[in-house]
Amino acid sequence: MPHNSSNLQIPSPGRPSPAFSLTAHVQPTAATAAAALIASVAGAVMTQTDHDPGVDLDRISADTDGPETLLRLCTLLRDHLGTALIHLGDPALDAAATGKITQRLCVPARTPRERALLDTEADHRVIQHLLLNPGSVDSCTGRRHRIALLSNASAVADLGPLPAAVVLPALESAAAHLRRTTGLDIYPLPINADTPEDFAATAAALAPGFAALCLSHTHPAYVGAVRAALEHTDTPVVDTTSHAHAVAVTAAALNALRHKAIPAGEARVTLTGAHHGGDLSGLLTAAGIRTLTLHQSGAPLVDPAGPADLLIDLTGVPAPRDGTPVLRACPQNLPPLGTTASRAHPLHALPALLSAAARTRRLTPHSLLAAAFALAELAGPGRLLPSVDEPGLAQALASALIRDSAHPTDSQS
Repeated sequence: MPHNSSNLQIPSPGRPSPAFSLTAHVQPTAATAAAALIASVAGAVMTQTDHDPGVDLDRISADTDGPETLLRLCTLLRDHLGTALIHLGDPALDAAATGKITQRLCVPARTPRERALLDTEADHRVIQHLLLNPGSVDSCTGRRHRIALLSNASAVADLGPLPAAVVLPALESAAAHLRRTTGLDIYPLPINADTPEDFAATAAALAPGFAALCLSHTHPAYVGAVRAALEHTDTPVVDTTSHAHAVAVTAAALNALRHKAIPAGEARVTLTGAHHGGDLSGLLTAAGIRTLTLHQSGAPLVDPAGPADLLIDLTGVPAPRDGTPVLRACPQNLPPLGTTASRAHPLHALPALLSAAARTRRLTPHSLLAAAFALAELAGPGRLLPSVDEPGLAQALASALIRDSAHPTDSQS
C-alpha cells in the first residue's frame, strides 16, 4: 500500500507525557539551575530527581506535552547549562532501542552431550517422530508457545499506510505487553505486502511455525484476506481491532446500559463508523442488543424516534444535542493505558484471546461473545471496564474462554 510521509505530524497529547520526556545527567552544582529551566517552560514538568552515585552526577527527568515543547526544553538545557550538562537522553527512544523483548535459551547447551541433542542426528530423530505422529508437533516443539504478531503498517493510528519497518516500535510494545500478561513468545514481524493477496500469502507461509497469528495496525482488507486464507487451517487468526477491540467495546456498551438499568434487549443503540469496527456490529447484536442502528456518514444523528439509549462512536462525531450518552471507542485513537477503566482498548481482551487461541487452536464467534460477557462482569462497581493492568485480568478471561471453547457448531472467526 502506498505511503506518504511528507505531511507526517506527530500528535501532541495535550498534557505532559512520558512519551515526550527527557533525562538529563548534570553536574551536582547545576541541578538547581536545570530544575529552574524545566519549571520555566510551559507544558513541562519535572518528574524525578536523584543522585547517581555510579557517575557522581545528578539525574533529572521531565515530561513535556509534545514534540515542540520537548525540543524547546532540550535546546534551553543545552544552551544554558553548557558543559555542566553531561548527557541528555530521550527515554522513549532509549526504550525503543532495546527492542523491548528478546529470546531466551530453554535447553541446556553447556556440555558436548547436551549440544548433541541440538545436532542433526537428534533433529532427524524428532522429525521422524513427527512424520509418524503428525499430531504431536505442538507437544514436541515450541510452536504451542509462539505467536506471530504481523502488520504491513497499512493502518497505523491516524497516520495512514506507512513503510512496514516503521511499525516495529508499536509491534514491539504490543509484544512486551502480551509477553508480560500471557507468558507466550511473541514475534513482531513487519511484512512488506502491497496487496491483500500478498499479505495473506505471507501469513499463510508463516502459519505452520506458530500457534496463532495476531494482526495489528493492518487495514481491514488485508485482515479479511488473511482470515479467508487460513479459515480452514488449524492456525487461528486474532485481529487487534476486529476481535480484541470489538470485545472490549461490547463489554463497555453492556455495562453502560446496565448502569442506566436498561436491558440490552430493550436498548436502542446507534453505532457510527461500523466499517471501522470489524466484527463489532455482529458482536453487539449477539450480545442481545436487538435495536442497533448503523449511522451513515453525513446523515443526521438525531433519530426521529427519539434519543438513543447509547451512541457508540468509532469516528469522532460531535456529541448529539439531544443528550444521547456517547461511548467513545475509535480504534485509531486508543486511550492511554492509565485510562482504560472508562474506555475500550484492545489489550483488555487481546492477551486472553491469544492465550485461548494458542491453547485450543481456534477462535469462534461464540468465543468472542463469551469474552465480552466475562469482561463486562469483571468491571468493578460503576465502571465500564476493568483496567488493562488489573492483576489476573488476562488469566480470568482466558479461563472463561477455555471453559467455553467446546461449541462444535461454531466456525472459526
